[in-house]
Amino acid sequence: DWTPEGSLAKTRHLYPAFIEFVKKSHQSLKDKGYDVEIAGIFYHLGENDMSFYPYRKDAAARLQAIVNQSRLDLELSELDWYVSQQPPTDDERVNQVDVVSMVKAIAEKDSHLHHIKVFDLPAQEKKLVITTAGILHLGKSIADFYLAQ
Repeated sequence: DWTPEGSLAKTRHLYPAFIEFVKKSHQSLKDKGYDVEIAGIFYHLGENDMSFYPYRKDAAARLQAIVNQSRLDLELSELDWYVSQQPPTDDERVNQVDVVSMVKAIAEKDSHLHHIKVFDLPAQEKKLVITTAGILHLGKSIADFYLAQ
C-alpha cells in the first residue's frame, strides 16, 4: 500500500520506506559531491486500481493523497508525478466507476501531475495481468511521454 496512511496490512505499508529511500538516496549523492535534482516520480495505476471495486472507486483520491503528501515530505511543492494508467477492466461489477475520468480530473487541476494513458497494450490472456510484452510496451510509452516533455 503506497498511501501515506497505510492500510490494515501493516507489512504492505510502503509509503514511509519509499520516502525514506528517496531522501537517503538524494542525500547520499549530494554527500558525494553531485548536484542532484529529483526530476519526478513515476507511478503506475495498475490491476488493483483498475479492477477491484473498493480500490477503483478511490483510486484518484488515493493518488492525490500520495502526490500531495510526497511533495510535503520531500519539501518539493512542484514535484512532477508521471502517472501511467492501464485500461480499466471492462466488467459490469466495476464499470459504473469511471476511473479514467476521475484521474484525468485531478491531473487537469495539477500542472505537475502527468496522466499517461497506456490503453494500447498488447493482447493479454488474462483480464488483469499485463504480460511481459505489455510491461515492455508500458515502459516504452512512459519513457516516450517523459522524453517528449
